[in-house]
Amino acid sequence: MKKIAVLIKMLLFFIFLPVLSYGADTFSVTVPAGTEVTMQDPDAVVPFTVTNIAGSTKNIREITFTVDTTKYNISSSTVPPSGWCVKTIDIQTVVFSQQQPSGTCSSGSTANEITPGTSTVFNITVLPLSAASDVTTDTLTGVSIGAQGGFTRSGVLPTWTRRSLEASLSAAPDSTGVGNTITVTMQVTNRSTAAQSSISSTPNPPAISSAIVSNTAGPYYGSTLLNGNHNVNASVINVSSTSEFTAAGTIRIDSEDICYTAKTATSFIGITRGCNSTTAESHVSGSAVYSLDAFSLTSGQTRTIIWQYSADNTGSVYFSARATNKTGTATSPLLNSNTVIIGNFTASLSITPSSVITGQTITAQMLATNNSSSAIVNISPSILAGCPGGATELLVSGPTPSNISSLASGSSGVFYWTYQITGSVGHAYCLSGYASANGPITTNTANSNTGYVSNYSVTLAPSVASSATVNLPLTWTVYNGGGCSVNQVDIQTPAAGGNWSCSSVTAPAGWSGPCSNTVQFQSGNSANDIASGSTKSFTITFSTTEAVTSDKVVSFPLTITARGCSGQSNTLGSTVTLTANSLSFAHTPTGPLYADGSSYYTMTTTLTSGGNPVAGKTITFSTTNGTLNSSSAITDANGQATVNLIAPNSTTNTNATVTASYLTASDTDTVNFTAWTQPNLQYWGSLSPMAVSCGTAYSFAMQIKNISATGTMALNTSSYFAFNDSSAGGNAIYKAFLNSPVSILPGAIQTVTFGSPTNAGGGGGVSIPSSFIAGVYSPIVNSSPPPESGLFLSDGGANDQYRTVTDNITAGGDCGTVKINVIEWFEMR
Repeated sequence: MKKIAVLIKMLLFFIFLPVLSYGADTFSVTVPAGTEVTMQDPDAVVPFTVTNIAGSTKNIREITFTVDTTKYNISSSTVPPSGWCVKTIDIQTVVFSQQQPSGTCSSGSTANEITPGTSTVFNITVLPLSAASDVTTDTLTGVSIGAQGGFTRSGVLPTWTRRSLEASLSAAPDSTGVGNTITVTMQVTNRSTAAQSSISSTPNPPAISSAIVSNTAGPYYGSTLLNGNHNVNASVINVSSTSEFTAAGTIRIDSEDICYTAKTATSFIGITRGCNSTTAESHVSGSAVYSLDAFSLTSGQTRTIIWQYSADNTGSVYFSARATNKTGTATSPLLNSNTVIIGNFTASLSITPSSVITGQTITAQMLATNNSSSAIVNISPSILAGCPGGATELLVSGPTPSNISSLASGSSGVFYWTYQITGSVGHAYCLSGYASANGPITTNTANSNTGYVSNYSVTLAPSVASSATVNLPLTWTVYNGGGCSVNQVDIQTPAAGGNWSCSSVTAPAGWSGPCSNTVQFQSGNSANDIASGSTKSFTITFSTTEAVTSDKVVSFPLTITARGCSGQSNTLGSTVTLTANSLSFAHTPTGPLYADGSSYYTMTTTLTSGGNPVAGKTITFSTTNGTLNSSSAITDANGQATVNLIAPNSTTNTNATVTASYLTASDTDTVNFTAWTQPNLQYWGSLSPMAVSCGTAYSFAMQIKNISATGTMALNTSSYFAFNDSSAGGNAIYKAFLNSPVSILPGAIQTVTFGSPTNAGGGGGVSIPSSFIAGVYSPIVNSSPPPESGLFLSDGGANDQYRTVTDNITAGGDCGTVKINVIEWFEMR
């Protein structure tokens, strides 16, 4: 009996041995806690971590993911992990397999298969479909392991959240001084199928990353500008537009709340002044008008919410919040704004592009901003340092320029570098550095965004286009970092109904590609292929594009096919943002101007939406050369915002490209400068006095530097310093001539004094007119007076030049008063 029992046990052991082995090969699928996507986002990515459980006897070489197509469509722009490939893909299923050394995509063993105890992340790009409200229980319909069969899944399938609201959160300006205002804007779009009411944020106001700012105003649920001056008795409030305001509600102008019962396209009527226990007051034309009433959003509709914060201390801060409806059933993913740097002298750093193949170059851009109340001089950047991401950043050229002579209060300057990036696929690259100026003072250490090395990459230009643009050319530049040449590039255009109509294509030499729903560019022979390590560009021109009322990201999946390598294919994502907002640029004068460090262009950009001007919005500016007097400006009733571009110092002809941006809309304008080879005098600081009283005589002293390396400037007493009150609507001018002749050698700094009433010199001081309007004035160069302003520096005609004084003068005292002689009279009886 004992022998029979032993035999039975042995038999059972061998019967169940395969089952035990089968059960030992297990895997799990997870997503990070808090994973969320937005409805209708064509670039939504869900990161699935597949783990081969320790103790398994097999490696994972192929895996299949399946979704519910009533909730999600899998995108063909899905990118496989390094060493993997997409074997098959449709809107319901994607199969990942191994990238073989030969270039084929199969389940053969490679070094990238998932061994027991290890994990791989599969980032699947999906299109989340709309529902009436947030969905918190989304999951896969299935995951299975192919090739090495016998795997079972451990645990339940992961879940994530599908959000109803698409939102963005931005803070402006990017840098500012202590005591200034930071404006935070949330743009919200309803991507659900149902109307959502009382849109707000959680938390409200948005949370701050550092207690160096404090909320001072908001939320405001729309803004416009006051049209005309309004006194305390005004019974109608006229504005640029009421389109962002509810049919009845409350507006705020300065510190007064005004209730209204109706509106026209450009006015609020049925008003109650001094609403909500505020006091009625007069308001000047151009004042900001804000809505205090939360709005509702129909499906597809977009609106904005605005808050204001005070910059209380130096440091950096960003803002965080979700958009939400009244009941919290429709929300956006958690948002973080850009970082705002607070300090008297700040820097920010960015790099483009953020994906390259090894050996390509990138551009680094540092924006240095003077947020102090006076000018700073001799600004230069530090050597930039790389980051420990695996890639190597090799300096090719820069910085350009190497030095900026001065930055006025509130102005910015930009430095550029070119770096070559080398490394393996997946290696990261980034840069950090700072700027310094005389004082000595330095900015914060600025850290750039991070880029990555890849086998293939594609850039699409432009990346942003205006709604309903006609004859829009889009250009894809494809970079081949693979081992085989590329002989086919397929670009999938938007599906029917989006009004995207291909009118023509431009292919590289030796390639062809007719218009179709998927434009298939093909190389005629191997000599014309995209060789390994090379690039080629492909252009599709669309005669018509989509019309949108809010920003929309449009996807153009691009598939690269290799010649040889068993026809290996890789699909990359590329997108264009269509925006209802449009920016256009203009500049005066026509130019070119001298590259003398002081002449300037007035750069004016116009913001429109649907062809109508948009008032009260913050436009940000940057330039490739020269110096902007401000990095941002607010649009007026005509949708226009203006900054000055001050010329660079250059002994050769040069140009500058200025970029204006609002949310996703942007435009550029290029202006030209003529070489300045003469003696070059610049205001170098130390203006004294900086505060004056009207009706009193003054002599003004300041430092002047000759930044020329060769020419001496012999100033005579026809040179003068002037400022006026025209910016306040006045017509008074202060003008003082140089006290005595002075020569300024190349590279020398000389203190000079302007205090002579005439060009005969001699000093003695010149009186500030009593009619001068009190205020703060910047003596900006005026090369075609009157009214005189800034410096006119003359040596008798050969090297005459006009220059700006970058420090301000405060005029006070008896300004604006007129003395009257009173004659006594007696009534004769």
